[in-house]
Amino acid sequence: MRSTTRTTTRIAAAAVFTATIAAGAATIGSGAASADGFPDGPYCNGPAAVLAESAWSQVAICPVQGPTGWEYSGKGKATGETIDLWGATRDSYGFHAYNNGYTYHVHPDRLLITSPDGSTVADEPWTFYQSR
Repeated sequence: MRSTTRTTTRIAAAAVFTATIAAGAATIGSGAASADGFPDGPYCNGPAAVLAESAWSQVAICPVQGPTGWEYSGKGKATGETIDLWGATRDSYGFHAYNNGYTYHVHPDRLLITSPDGSTVADEPWTFYQSR
């Protein structure tokens, strides 16, 4: 014969465990960075050099094989569009990636995107920035 107390305790413990897991999943999915990138966003195959997020974009700077050794991986949060650019460079101001005349500047305080004529396309302060 089964004990009602034991069964009720097991069900309650399972419910608490499930609620804890669900709460953790909700936190992770809210834009917090994982070790190598963002859930459903830019992600590195190895440790990211930079993970950054603004109100509009998510960015990961990843070490890769190649002459410059860096990849820019970005995602527009409103559209879900992604861009991956190999050949990003690094200097004392941050990382810079190039695509058809546009430049993506990843500074410690913001993402600055400039057009081929040098005008500013986007100037987005980070709400999250992590550099390793």
